Amino acid sequence: MPSTEHESPVALAKLDPSLVAWLLRHVFDVKVPDYHHARPHATDVRVLVPRTYHADSMLLFCDPTDQPLLAVVLEIQRGWDSTKRRTWKLYVAQLEAELDVDAALLVYCPDLRTARRYRGLFEFDGLSLALRPLIFTPSDVPLVVDVDLARTNPALAVLSAICHGHDAQVEATFPALMAALRSVNPKTAILYYDVVLAGLPAAARTRWEAFMTTTARYEYHSELFRELAAKHEEQGEARGEARAILTVLDGRGVAVPAEAREQILACTDLAQLDTWLRRAANATTIDDVLGA
Repeated sequence: MPSTEHESPVALAKLDPSLVAWLLRHVFDVKVPDYHHARPHATDVRVLVPRTYHADSMLLFCDPTDQPLLAVVLEIQRGWDSTKRRTWKLYVAQLEAELDVDAALLVYCPDLRTARRYRGLFEFDGLSLALRPLIFTPSDVPLVVDVDLARTNPALAVLSAICHGHDAQVEATFPALMAALRSVNPKTAILYYDVVLAGLPAAARTRWEAFMTTTARYEYHSELFRELAAKHEEQGEARGEARAILTVLDGRGVAVPAEAREQILACTDLAQLDTWLRRAANATTIDDVLGA
């Protein structure tokens, strides 16, 4: 199953396809057509043999009429897999045959040694169809510390932080990264923030969260974060209601067996707790509260 670190660059490409265009232009000197917009493309590649190959991401850069001008296959490769020598060719050949456009294969390898092995894999293709994979590593992505650059290209700022997550200087990217999040609309900022949390290693993620909540005095809440916060708030309210019930019963001198006490404290249903609290106000026995 792909890891969250594996999915982060793919998620970034979907959020902002211009990041892929930036990588092609600035890392590989690829001439990207003057496109109007970009859109995702289905990542399944079918062949005559009943089998489907699945790429990590495919993007189409299109003209104003939505006609593709350039196709890009984005692959995230963390480990060695010699079969990629042929499956990557399938992805590119399928797109070029289907759409009648050039297709670029962009491969992100977090490990430099793995990247070198893949580059060597395609140096001598012999009689086979030649393929030029555009392989980049974290060292090919600049350390984005310039606030203006981050505001101009937020996706690059996010990718930079992820790529340099294991570097000692990753904290230098935090002010620019924060500026990048503030330069986009709140919904997009939350999505970018989720990508940052998923893509950073644990140590860097802890430092980033500390920066956002202390130094920056600012905090983004993703959907998952909000759900957890709401859950904790609800659990806190439930504990308060449970204690209130026990306090009322104690004030009325109603004996509460250990089993009943545990039942009340363990309850998280606020409606049920409210019912028990109203009953406790007039109860003379615990059955008056917990009885049906």
